[in-house]
Amino acid sequence: MNNYRDLYNNDGLDSPILATKYAHIASSLIQTLGKKLILVIGLIFALVVISLLDTLYALGYASVIPDAIYDSMITIFSVTILATTLYLLNTLLRSKRMLSSWADTFERNSIKAGMNIAMANKSKEEAIHAIAQTVEQIGEPLRKYISSKENYKNFLDADIKFNNNEIFFDILIDQDHVKDKVSGSDDNGSIDLKQSLQEYGSIVIKFTDGTVDKDTVKSFYKSLSNYVALTKNKIGLAVIVGDDVSEDAYKFAKQCENDKINYIILIEKPLIVT
Repeated sequence: MNNYRDLYNNDGLDSPILATKYAHIASSLIQTLGKKLILVIGLIFALVVISLLDTLYALGYASVIPDAIYDSMITIFSVTILATTLYLLNTLLRSKRMLSSWADTFERNSIKAGMNIAMANKSKEEAIHAIAQTVEQIGEPLRKYISSKENYKNFLDADIKFNNNEIFFDILIDQDHVKDKVSGSDDNGSIDLKQSLQEYGSIVIKFTDGTVDKDTVKSFYKSLSNYVALTKNKIGLAVIVGDDVSEDAYKFAKQCENDKINYIILIEKPLIVT
């Protein structure tokens, strides 16, 4: 379906109506599936009737149609049912991909909108609190962990050595930077957060002044790849916060996502704390 292939190109990854369009197309595919399913049921019913008449003919109770015609009709209906079933399977797989894309888009836009709302200013502390409020998979354990201000200092200004080079992140929330002993919360606070981060992946945030463009994303992606290679941790969410974002940056960020880097989200937040 051309609408499905060109959806990103026509509207952009940051379009507020993208999730609605996904839902509409997925709904159309499901309706098509329902109509074809009725056709399959009708064909199966006809095949059952023909098979029953063929059985009666073989037993000598009915001889309305010659046996050769019965066999031909059964073959034709069987082939038709097989072709229709294959078409239904293809429609079902397309619907599955569409619904999966819709869920991905909804989660991406929810995180972006939630962080924009939660962050009154472009500050590191507010960014961590915004993550705790918007990322459901780690929200509760992270909120408990940062209930004491001392606990999230390890997440700020992370500096990692890699092949005589340094990887610097403004914010790095991963299992390696979670304290074993947590102040201001119960003893299970760090354990719960580490488990959640292991399942969801690390969270990395970069702040930049000015426009987030393709080169900004490319540099950020290189740092993320080096981090994954060094720590063997997957990245569940990577965020760049800038004054504004160019269109090519959105597209390139999507292209950089893979099985090791789940989401790269770009956020426009022009207000800066001085």
